[in-house]
Amino acid sequence: MTNLGETLKQLRKQRRWTQEQLAEQLNVSRSQISKWENGSLLPDVQSLEKLCQLFDVSADFLLGGETRQRELLREVTDMYGTADVHETVLAALDYLLHNHEMSEAVYALAKLPDKKRKHVETMIVTIVKECSELM
Repeated sequence: MTNLGETLKQLRKQRRWTQEQLAEQLNVSRSQISKWENGSLLPDVQSLEKLCQLFDVSADFLLGGETRQRELLREVTDMYGTADVHETVLAALDYLLHNHEMSEAVYALAKLPDKKRKHVETMIVTIVKECSELM
């Protein structure tokens, strides 16, 4: 189980934000963000709510009360009405949630017309296979 500071730092870095940039969005000082991240101070309830909204996560997730996998499984179950989710799907969701640039790229890919999307998907699969063979 991770703590709030580790989770907060990871979420901030995924978005490539500095502590100063996050502080500005929350209307708090940079030193306050630093204290939250190093665990010497916990955010007040209002700041916790703002963090949850800003990063689109639950308070339980932010505070480390749920593992990331359980959180992902709950979200997928809520969206699709099934708890029968393959591990690779959970791993892919976890990857996308923690890699902002890739999640934006996948979203853009999903919006492409079918023919273009299938072409790009084929290229991606080929690149990944070739990279896997090199390792």
